[in-house]
Amino acid sequence: MLEPLREEIRLSLNAAHFADRPIVISVYDPEHRLGRRPRVVLDRRGRVPATVVRSFLINSKGRGRFYGWMPVQLEGMALLGDPATANASANTEPQVRIRRLSLLELVVLVALRRTLAFLQVLRLLLAGNLRGASFRFVRQCDALSAPDYAAWLEAQALAERGEGADSPEQLSSKPLILVSIDDGNAKNIAATRSSLATQTWSNYREATLSEIAALLQEGEVNPQLLWMRLPAGMQLERSALERLARPFAISPAVAFVYTDEDRLDDLGRRFAPFFKPAWNGPLAASGWLPLDGSVVRVASLPKDLRVDKASAAEIALAISKYRAGDILHVPRILVHRGPACRSAVATAGVLQPRRENPQVSVIIPTRDRADLLEACFKGLFETTAAANLDVIVIDNDSTDSAALALLARYEQLGLVRRILLPGDFNFSRACNIGVDAAKHELVLLLNNDVEPLGPHWLSDLAGELDDPTVGAAGNLLLFADGYVQHGGVTLGAGTIARHSFHFLHPDRGGRGLLRERREVSAVTAACLLTRKGLWHHLGGLDEEHLTVAFNDVDYCLKVRKAGLKIIWTPSAAMLHRESVSRGRDDTPEKLRRFAQEERTMYERWGAIVQADPYYNPNLSLIAEENILEAFPRGLAPRAAA
Repeated sequence: MLEPLREEIRLSLNAAHFADRPIVISVYDPEHRLGRRPRVVLDRRGRVPATVVRSFLINSKGRGRFYGWMPVQLEGMALLGDPATANASANTEPQVRIRRLSLLELVVLVALRRTLAFLQVLRLLLAGNLRGASFRFVRQCDALSAPDYAAWLEAQALAERGEGADSPEQLSSKPLILVSIDDGNAKNIAATRSSLATQTWSNYREATLSEIAALLQEGEVNPQLLWMRLPAGMQLERSALERLARPFAISPAVAFVYTDEDRLDDLGRRFAPFFKPAWNGPLAASGWLPLDGSVVRVASLPKDLRVDKASAAEIALAISKYRAGDILHVPRILVHRGPACRSAVATAGVLQPRRENPQVSVIIPTRDRADLLEACFKGLFETTAAANLDVIVIDNDSTDSAALALLARYEQLGLVRRILLPGDFNFSRACNIGVDAAKHELVLLLNNDVEPLGPHWLSDLAGELDDPTVGAAGNLLLFADGYVQHGGVTLGAGTIARHSFHFLHPDRGGRGLLRERREVSAVTAACLLTRKGLWHHLGGLDEEHLTVAFNDVDYCLKVRKAGLKIIWTPSAAMLHRESVSRGRDDTPEKLRRFAQEERTMYERWGAIVQADPYYNPNLSLIAEENILEAFPRGLAPRAAA
């Protein structure tokens, strides 16, 4: 069954028996030859990337189990050891057993181990949303391998010891960190000071807020001087100061560094991890993104800042506004909130930007389906608040008499312009033709099965582009049953990208992000607002290689490469009547086309789609959102751009 390789154990299997099926791999590795965080490497026939990687934990006794739903094109499988935790002197071969799970067995496992998520699947079934129930159920199968937080912490601690930390003495400079502890009771202050005393970074001292304020009033501030403000009761991981100071020592462009966090109960046990995105201004302004325990370069602070009044989030927002330096995120849990240590919420009072009576060219690719198109038109002309609309319908060979009559009626009223596009459906070409014909600078790509839920959706989307640093905006799209169709796009989910929070209820998922206006890496072209000039500058959509899938993601990545932001907002919520009961796109022709478009995206953007800045690398890209990944993808400090 096994080829005895130290780096990798190939599994001998009949791939066709396991393809597109749930499996369990049981491992007994008493000497930890594979380490504590082995990865499962799945080879995919005729696909790029050719392999996908998943991970699971092996406990201290050498036992572990991996659960997962296999790719349709499964060709081979291997176990890859974890070099940071593997026992280099191990001689005993791990015992590995792989088998297929029956559907009944999987249902029982998910119901027992992931009960709340299983209830979500049942709700989707009861609502008649078979596609959503199937999607979420497969995600729960993949989530069965997710470790609990205590086991994950143990494995990560072993990995850090195995990797070894860079010595502070290796740095060319060692910045001094001034640490201010907020007022609090003596017990909380003592707990914070106690954690400071254990730090591997010794170049720090306590400083009062008045000392920091006095420094700001001086002329030139030493650029090697850093400042950390800690709420009383917040405790630091032993390597916290070192890991937070290191980016400043390496680059003079760094102005602000923050980290992930968790909580401590009354017995000192850690729980409730908060894995954060890279810098996201809207989330910091709303208070969703707490930044207590961050480190800032004193020379980057605005001179008029009231350090005694400003929260960490307000400081970061000021640095971002004045472009005083880079804001980095260290995706490690380095700070812990004690029982009495509450998160400081920013109160910037940020409102959804809104442009009254916007001038927008709307591009709607369509073919037949008069019922959908009429609802879309009524939403534009009857529901939408005052706007100067230039509606362009790209008609891809409509033959249905009702659709043709509908188009003719709206054309005669002067409300729409119709452009014929004969031949095979090419979404990218349709959009490019529409933008070329647009009269206004703001252009909206809109599916024919999307309709507004309120009047101000377009004003809110247009308001986002009043900010010259924003290149495109998208919004919350809901299925007819109220479940999420689009909550932004997560790069790398699946393989290339996947809609965030797909088939979750907006009030029962997403850790509140479905109620938060925020920066994202991409949004769907089912409703995407951008500028005509930018569109032409970037070359629009790729109508040669990305005719159907990923063309919107490709465009958004070009927008971000140009240094502009993508904003997603829930205030512009719309209904997307994409059928929730249709089958999968699994015909041979569609599978070949999808594989080709997947290859194009991976070859064009491979490194980027593997590292979405707005999704934490400690979280799974295969299972559902906010599920722990046993083997994190990369823990280096990261920026949003």
